[in-house]
Amino acid sequence: MADGHGRPIKVLHLISTLDVGGAEQNLLRLVASMNRDLFANEVVCMTVPGPLGSRLEQTGTPVRSLGMRKDRPEVGAVLKLRFLTRLFQPDVIQCWMYHANLLGMTLLSPRKLLWNIRCSDMDLVHYSPLYRFTVRAGARLSGMPAAVITNSVAGRSAHEKIGYRPKKWFTIPNGFDTDIFKPDAQSHFAMRAKLRIPQHAFVIGIIGRMDPMKDHSTFFRATRLFLASHPGTHFILAGRGIAHGNQDMNVLMQGLPDSGTFHLLGERSDMPQILATLDMLTSSSVSEGFPNAIGEAMACGVPCAATDAGDTGALMGDTGILVRKRSPEDLCNAWDAIARMKPEDRLALGSRARERIMQHFTQDRTTGLYEQIYQEIVKA
Repeated sequence: MADGHGRPIKVLHLISTLDVGGAEQNLLRLVASMNRDLFANEVVCMTVPGPLGSRLEQTGTPVRSLGMRKDRPEVGAVLKLRFLTRLFQPDVIQCWMYHANLLGMTLLSPRKLLWNIRCSDMDLVHYSPLYRFTVRAGARLSGMPAAVITNSVAGRSAHEKIGYRPKKWFTIPNGFDTDIFKPDAQSHFAMRAKLRIPQHAFVIGIIGRMDPMKDHSTFFRATRLFLASHPGTHFILAGRGIAHGNQDMNVLMQGLPDSGTFHLLGERSDMPQILATLDMLTSSSVSEGFPNAIGEAMACGVPCAATDAGDTGALMGDTGILVRKRSPEDLCNAWDAIARMKPEDRLALGSRARERIMQHFTQDRTTGLYEQIYQEIVKA
């Protein structure tokens, strides 16, 4: 048996939120795909569980909440976490992201504690003082956990530069479910009809929350250039904060055509169907770890044009176009190159992208690497 005593290895996952985000979705995919005979999982969310809380419970995974308010440390949450940990008696404590990494240290079990870092070279000036403190405190304490897991080579390099010195580094790229994310002609036509997009229109998508690191400013500057030569193009945007009611979004969109060309969908739970609608996915990010949206689009057979952020280039390989950050001209030129392809050539490029995901970045492979590390921690 996994722990040598005839029972599954117990893994407690501690995460800041269960909103729809990259880390949260990777946790969901990991827990749902782990071997139930060898591992028993429980999730503790620092805040009130968001939409992914119920989806985790649907996998049969217990979800607990510390009820913390965002950006407010609470002593009571520490006591509750210790109580829940004593009840579950985990063999491994897997923390996800900065705040959870630090809170996990209060359990005083560094030998079985794993940290998880999901980003790379973030510009901390855009974030709250507490967030900046959390990142820097993590650097000072990074030698205490058993190991630190990153999802990108860029993430490890960026954190080494700011002082992270763990006992061990493990790099495990995100994995993708190619049974869920796949080409879907029916959704392609149905979603276009639902959004009132002409079936013949060229459609570009960008998936990501409203955040300085996503650099929507460069995206919208590129759209202005692109529409001058491709006036019939439609753009689908999805993610937290992507709505006409968002003042920052309204400022970025000033002067753009208001004729149904831009479709702001907010946070969505039907991402496979959204991606199947696109002719191309783009990313204007200035900072990424291992971008979920690009991998999911590739699995759907959608070509990608993206800025050179994090491990984006390592993910796309030669199946997409990589451009400089903060260059709307370069991004526009990449869109133009894909838009001018013959439909059959664009389809072939998307097929190569899907094949790359199936060969190198499946969820089964990612899950197997996590399971191997958990077994090593128990044996140590």
